[in-house]
Amino acid sequence: MQRILRMPRLATNYVILSGGEFISKVLAAVALAYLARVLGPESYGSLEFAIAIYFVVHLFVDSGLSYIGARELAKDKDKLPRLFVNITLGRSILALIAFVFLALLAMFIHLPREVKTLIFLYGLVMLILPWLTQWIFQGRDMMQYFALASLTRWSVFTGLVFLLVHSSQQIWLVPFIEGAAQLSVAVILMAAIIHLFGFPRYKARILDAFALYRKAIPIGASELVWAIKMYFATILLGFVIGGVELGWFTAAHRIVVALHAFVWLYFYNMLPSISRTSQQPVDALLRLMKISLQIAAWGGIIIAIFGVLFAEFGITLIFGADYAGASRIFAVLIWLIPLALMSGHFRYTLIGYDKQKYEFYSAVIGVVVNVMLNLLLIGRYGLLGAAVSLVISEAVIWLAAYLYVKRLIVPTPVLVNVWKPLIAGIILSASIYFLMQVNILFAGAIGLVIYLILMAVLQPDLFTNIRLIFWRGGGELDS
Repeated sequence: MQRILRMPRLATNYVILSGGEFISKVLAAVALAYLARVLGPESYGSLEFAIAIYFVVHLFVDSGLSYIGARELAKDKDKLPRLFVNITLGRSILALIAFVFLALLAMFIHLPREVKTLIFLYGLVMLILPWLTQWIFQGRDMMQYFALASLTRWSVFTGLVFLLVHSSQQIWLVPFIEGAAQLSVAVILMAAIIHLFGFPRYKARILDAFALYRKAIPIGASELVWAIKMYFATILLGFVIGGVELGWFTAAHRIVVALHAFVWLYFYNMLPSISRTSQQPVDALLRLMKISLQIAAWGGIIIAIFGVLFAEFGITLIFGADYAGASRIFAVLIWLIPLALMSGHFRYTLIGYDKQKYEFYSAVIGVVVNVMLNLLLIGRYGLLGAAVSLVISEAVIWLAAYLYVKRLIVPTPVLVNVWKPLIAGIILSASIYFLMQVNILFAGAIGLVIYLILMAVLQPDLFTNIRLIFWRGGGELDS
């Protein structure tokens, strides 16, 4: 059996990325949980509202240029000076535009002074973003520096938050802390570039920068669509409701966004294997999808069930009793994880088969549904309406991507590959529900044991398949 991928680079990169991301997410969770407790729900909601706006606008500053830079550098390492200068120039121009936009927004929106100040200060942080050069190390396949950047950012952020922020009156320090964290990353990565490759010297040309920007627009647009889908509810709630309820929603949303990073990592690892199957008969894709759908279903279902049943316990443990109102929102939002794991198979298949415009169409359809449902449901159902809108839009994205794959590539069975974890999930839910009458931690521990036993009985080859997906990169499947 011929192996298409000779290991270890893919697996090594995945371990580095996932390890760095895991530690970074732990640091981020600790810092944001501390901020939530110190600031209180109302001020924390204001902070997350400003961060949501910052996150969407920061994707405009990048506009997909980092992806284009990594791709072009992977093809030709000698392009580094030209790419560095032109991408930094292009992003600097976009950062200035973003800063002016946020400054004007802060001046003219009718929101509390605290929120306006945060938006303006996050606008200043935009000016640092052009100097974040993780894309260079991605393009040179040096993912340890990519992980280092994430670890540096969240280590500095967490340390300064604990050191400097001790009351809600100090909320204005948070954007400065974010800026310090980003600046630390920029300095460390620039030092690494100079040490490894020399100082990148090249004469800047506006036309060259614009040419790169034109290439990057489709990728940047897709990223913006994703961000709008994820953060539209937060921004709309900030304008319409605000206050303590916004803090509840953003606390629940923050945990789900952190978990979503691992969904991205999963498909970041899967994409090369999917792409290789495009050079083979469709049976290769079906074999890969079958096993991956099984793995994702087993993982996604237990995350969702534990998220629902332990929502109140987990939310109050992390954020405190003041955030108990976030638990029912989290119990809805957590279903984004299994849905994203399912939809990702079809979205990334479209990308791997060079049909990325249909992946973009799927995302646009989901965003339109999300925006419409939020406008319809928030006024009537408040936070719950926002959460339901986000979950339904993810299901719609899954359906749209599935139909595109079915029409353009090959019909891919889903239910036949996920019915076993669904049955196990029902048994797990009933077991935990009854055991929780005894002790909540006991219920969780026994529930996990029951689920692992069901996994071993119903799908005994699952652990072997996990090894093939993550360690072999799918190589033995698509051969």
